[in-house]
Amino acid sequence: MAEASSNAGQQPNAKTEMQAEEWFDLLPIEKKLIGYSLSLGILLLIVFVLGFKVL
Repeated sequence: MAEASSNAGQQPNAKTEMQAEEWFDLLPIEKKLIGYSLSLGILLLIVFVLGFKVL
């Protein structure tokens, strides 16, 4: 029973650690990748819309 009480004491600590690590700032390279992906998606959307209107 001593193990059960020691495990019960560790559970809230693990929960608070998980909540603390849930959110963190994006790295600069991640921001660049998001920007490139978004701009490429918008550019391709425009190209496809214009391409299908012409054809």
